[in-house]
Amino acid sequence: MKKMIIFSAAILTAAFLFSAYSSNPVEKKKVLIHIVSDIKKNDGPPCVAVDVALANLKLGNNVEVLFDADAAWNIKKSNDGKNDYDRYEVPADLKKLVNDQFNDPDILKLKNFGEFLQMLHKKGAKITINGTWNVLTNVEKEIKGKTKMPDYIQPLNLKELASSINNSDAYYRY
Repeated sequence: MKKMIIFSAAILTAAFLFSAYSSNPVEKKKVLIHIVSDIKKNDGPPCVAVDVALANLKLGNNVEVLFDADAAWNIKKSNDGKNDYDRYEVPADLKKLVNDQFNDPDILKLKNFGEFLQMLHKKGAKITINGTWNVLTNVEKEIKGKTKMPDYIQPLNLKELASSINNSDAYYRY
């Protein structure tokens, strides 16, 4: 009889714990992907960065891609309205590898990394840039300026930038 009571109590405890666990959804992590590498000088880190951003979106996380330092130059639009990411083609083998892992036909349609960033934005990623750097390097006249940036880019002031980094649950730097 004593064994039956202990067994019943164990079953009830397990059922309670399972019920409590399954009724509380897992919180999304805030993932910050900090790109500082110039895609024209070394294309590896920025290529990996956008793949990791997509992977985190697929995992259900909140993703922010922050362009800073040398990488901020890559986002500046030239007189033709394009930036360096618009000019950098997504290799066919990379598209195939990423599509094989995520089964996302949107990846196969991408022509360049500018389109990759737009896709990330449409899938929920926040794409930001160091606005102070943009003013310091004469890309923009104001910290929140967007005259030479794609529409989906959000310039950050220094407090916002520090807050994004400090409040992230996971931080990647490329």
